[in-house]
Amino acid sequence: MIRIDLPGTSQEDFDDAIAVLEECKAKTIPCFGFIYPFMGPGGQYGNCWWERDTALTLSGYKWIDLDFAENVLRNFMLVQKPNGRIPLWGPDRVGDYDEELSAVPVIFEVALKVLKMSDDADLLRETYGMLCGYLNWWLSDVKRDPATGLVCGIFEESDPSDFRDQLTAAPVDLNVQVCVGADVLREIAEHMGLKDDAAHWKQVFCSMRDIINEYLFDPESGGYYTYLVKEKRLQTERIYNSMLDTFKRNIVPEERRAGLIRFLEAKEHFDLHGKYAIVTASHSSPEYQETVGVYKGWTSWSGNIWTFRNEIIATGLREAGENELAAELAYRTIIEFSGNYAEFLSPSTGIGHGVERYGWTASQYIQLIIEEIFGIKDDHWNGNVIVAPNIPEVLTGREISLSGLTVSAGGEKGELSVRAIRLADGSVKVEKEIRPLPL
Repeated sequence: MIRIDLPGTSQEDFDDAIAVLEECKAKTIPCFGFIYPFMGPGGQYGNCWWERDTALTLSGYKWIDLDFAENVLRNFMLVQKPNGRIPLWGPDRVGDYDEELSAVPVIFEVALKVLKMSDDADLLRETYGMLCGYLNWWLSDVKRDPATGLVCGIFEESDPSDFRDQLTAAPVDLNVQVCVGADVLREIAEHMGLKDDAAHWKQVFCSMRDIINEYLFDPESGGYYTYLVKEKRLQTERIYNSMLDTFKRNIVPEERRAGLIRFLEAKEHFDLHGKYAIVTASHSSPEYQETVGVYKGWTSWSGNIWTFRNEIIATGLREAGENELAAELAYRTIIEFSGNYAEFLSPSTGIGHGVERYGWTASQYIQLIIEEIFGIKDDHWNGNVIVAPNIPEVLTGREISLSGLTVSAGGEKGELSVRAIRLADGSVKVEKEIRPLPL
């Protein structure tokens, strides 16, 4: 049993997050091609899988049941189409859009983390094949603007999800995830010894990174915006926090980072240091609004607070070496959603709305605690367990601890215990121990 001692949250809330995920497990299997157990979003969304929701539930739950997470990857292999597309959800239909769309492809990084914890060579090979086919679909003529090379999206292939016509809009979040996907495939190919594949995916990553920086950046404001393909212009009137996704894997050039950080911190924009962190649409955006009650489609992404958006930005900030900002955002997300595993929060009250016990919220709460605050990576590929806590300044002088976490890298399975404290000079003192699992 995982035990935590982290100010701002509690063991009871941590256990409840796991309970939320258990509640999200499908009650009926098989389900639209899935034959292994999986999780749906929760609440009124019912007994069905969604590409994004079901993948994100693995972010935290892989630490609870790795076998379960591995089998969910196998489920996605079963439903993948011959052209590589993974459907948005089980029925694979939204209105008249039959078999034409997918979802924001966050599965690449989720799958990578599961694979790094796994010792199943067949799963590695098969998942790599699935992900290659999926990325190639995103890079095909179906989704790419031939003039710029940008990837276009409709419906939930981006947030806010209000575009309905193919090859109309190229959003920042979608293009970043495709770019990240290429780097994930490069990483997997290198591990598998596939040198030609690794070189190819590195080239794809570099190309997508350059395209993002050329076509989605507005030098006047210093932000990144959706590119409206048919109008051949940036949608600068939509000021959205996906511009901060470009910190992922150092996509944003170093000289542009300060401008993005100003957006992150400014009260009139995303307000990192405000009462609650951080809003999706900028306070200065004409579209800014708060949803109260049930989910109302794309407008619910136009001001409310979501763990999904915060996690992408927090992990990107850390990848870019912006550790203080990453720690603050990760920690504030944890305490704001602790025991409050709603679909999204109101930025004026902190009250949860939408589904009250939402799967990916609970999962990402667990993920942010284990992987971002305690900085734990169970890396079977390199045979080691990494512990590199990133503790926010507000916790200076207060010891945090975690125990009972099952890890396996470097030998037999054991239980990891970590104690850490941030010192006054900003350094972190860490003690870790791995004990054999009890018989």
